[in-house]
Amino acid sequence: MDIIKLKTRSRNGSGKSYTRKARMQGWVPAIYYGRNHEPVNIEVDGKEFEALVRTRKLTHLIDLGLQDKDESIAVIREVQRHVLKDNVFFHIDFQKVAMNEKVTIQVPVETVGLPIGVKDNGGVLGSPVKRVKIECMPSDIPEKLSIDVSALDVGDSIHVRDVVIPNIVIKESPDEVLAVVTLPTREEDVAKPAAEGAVEAGAAAAAPAAAPAAEKK
Repeated sequence: MDIIKLKTRSRNGSGKSYTRKARMQGWVPAIYYGRNHEPVNIEVDGKEFEALVRTRKLTHLIDLGLQDKDESIAVIREVQRHVLKDNVFFHIDFQKVAMNEKVTIQVPVETVGLPIGVKDNGGVLGSPVKRVKIECMPSDIPEKLSIDVSALDVGDSIHVRDVVIPNIVIKESPDEVLAVVTLPTREEDVAKPAAEGAVEAGAAAAAPAAAPAAEKK
């Protein structure tokens, strides 16, 4: 995986007023930290970071280009953004990476191929997991985890334990389902019992009440 360089600068102030002014100038507050490394407050060029997000390269190694650091390679650990505006970023956490040590990071999961069960038997493909946590060397970090689902028939599924990728360990439960093919639930099958219940309830309501038992004299 290639290393993406981002334009950064030192953050020389703090507080809401300073942060607001920095954002207006196109800079996003961030922090760079790691093991045996003092946290460094920085600011990242907002347009460059937005382009990185738009091209879905959040799992790439990032060169922060810090002038006072011999090495400033990092991975993105957390991004705080506006709830409604995806291109408005509040803060970014970068974690230092040592190229000779393993790193744990989340990557997207992508299904590849058209399952047999969907193509020939009317099934529906479900992929409940969108991201998984993996452990590997920095140079082995994939842009995404591609899962081939073309052989799945109705009732078949792929779990974490079924996926073997050289030099990568998936740090999730082995029983986690990554992809599954099921038959769709037809609306009429769901509606039928409900309708029958309504008819029975209506019939019960329409039935005449039983006459009270005659009193014994």
